[in-house]
Amino acid sequence: MHARLLRWYRLARRDMPWRRRVSPYRTWVSEIMLQQTTAASVAAKYERFLRRFPDLSALATATEDEVLERWAGLGYYRRARNLRRAALEVMSRHGGTFPSDFDAVLALPGIGRYTAGAILSIAFRRPYPVVDGNVIRVFSRLFGLRGRAKDPAFIKRIWSLAATLVPKKDPGDWNQALMELGATVCTPGSPSCGVCPVANVCVAHKKELQDRLPTPEKRREVIAVRWVCFWILRNEKILIWRRSQKERLLKDLWGLPEARQIAAVPGRRLAAVSHAITHHALSVELREAAWPEGRKLPQEARWVSAKKATGYLVSSLWLKLLKAASAGVG
Repeated sequence: MHARLLRWYRLARRDMPWRRRVSPYRTWVSEIMLQQTTAASVAAKYERFLRRFPDLSALATATEDEVLERWAGLGYYRRARNLRRAALEVMSRHGGTFPSDFDAVLALPGIGRYTAGAILSIAFRRPYPVVDGNVIRVFSRLFGLRGRAKDPAFIKRIWSLAATLVPKKDPGDWNQALMELGATVCTPGSPSCGVCPVANVCVAHKKELQDRLPTPEKRREVIAVRWVCFWILRNEKILIWRRSQKERLLKDLWGLPEARQIAAVPGRRLAAVSHAITHHALSVELREAAWPEGRKLPQEARWVSAKKATGYLVSSLWLKLLKAASAGVG
């Protein structure tokens, strides 16, 4: 099984930028980006991010807003903040050299067991297992294991199995082969068993259970959210708003002010868009408004040049809204 899967991976793996010129830094950045984000989306952003932050020092000395700007479009912005925080810790605690000790890597902000194992196995060739959604699905089918992919007890069982299977030689290729198989062949719906390199030893394939393993998750209820946001322009500057940590969505990010946040009279509608964030379905309107003369600006607000606004409004929601407004969609 090891030989077949590794041979398949080396012949069929997708050409991803993080698989070229492997280093601890490049692997770490890619693994953080790939958390809850598709490989295709990351591939489009990865090289651009590394051009601006080519090494740990460049990332550690950047401001949070600079990092968030280059992260724009990837979502889950807490990951970008943790990436910068971890870079600062590596510079201060490890002399600027990314650690190769599992506990030291695990202690860095934003890094859990999976990410630590991925970095150590890929960049340092250390035999640590990795378990993500793809690996859970592959092992569930390969060994005929029943359970829900998000059930802690089932995940623990998969971790134990993964630890027994990770080889001492080329552990990074083995881990990536499992994830690649899950992403391209052993997919959630309609797996391509006909081209699977290990189909002949797969319990689910033999018993025709591949569409029923792992056990399907219960669907999460979608929450409808409606926002009315303001486009407030003065002296070629627009008003932006720093969202608090208590917000349900887009915590601690710059955005356009909402009607519930400031007292302003809504004017002409400039645009309306729909947008999804996790299990939330947003309907967002953008309307013109005016800031009353003489009113003090709250600490959450800031005037910025209209040309530089997208450097602050990094969420794809705001970019979509601004694009719709510029196209005259209302």
